[in-house]
Amino acid sequence: MAEILMGLQVWDSRWFLWLNHNLRNPFFDWVMPKLTALGSGGFVWLFLAFILAMFGKGRGRKMAFLGMLALLMAWFVGDEVLKNLVARPRPFLTLSDVRLLADKPGQFSFPSGHTTTSFAPAVVFYRKNKTVGRAALILAACIGFSRIYVGVHYPLDVLGGALLGAGLGLLVIKYESAIERLVIWAKSLAGQIKGRAH
Repeated sequence: MAEILMGLQVWDSRWFLWLNHNLRNPFFDWVMPKLTALGSGGFVWLFLAFILAMFGKGRGRKMAFLGMLALLMAWFVGDEVLKNLVARPRPFLTLSDVRLLADKPGQFSFPSGHTTTSFAPAVVFYRKNKTVGRAALILAACIGFSRIYVGVHYPLDVLGGALLGAGLGLLVIKYESAIERLVIWAKSLAGQIKGRAH
């Protein structure tokens, strides 16, 4: 088992260095940090959810709610649980000659939080609306790739984040009806409490 993990680490490091160095060009040097910034804090997905809620009527509001629920789950499971359990150091801490084009994150490396919190809502959007979803998945993939290019994640961090995010997005879709019932119950309970307060 230790040999397998060591082999994966060697493979991951080689691919990281190849992608981080061999694909370098002025356009990528300009656009990749911007894609990384878009994914920070889920900003682009919050903005997209806002647009869907404002202009998508009932269906859009539902997509936005489910997408943000998936994003929150992805953040908690990926950033708060798995990163600390796996405790994998960032590539710029263990490898030499890393091209670093973004601020050094303080958290551990696996899984990529940007990628996890991008694929979770993107998969939800895809399952609810193929047109919006295709664009969202392409954006999620670009954000994930940018994390390797700017020097802060290994390829397996991004792959793991994509699979985790997609899985959580599908989980939200699978239990969509139960989530809706829970929301209705919570609204009813809040109404009863408010009524008693008056």
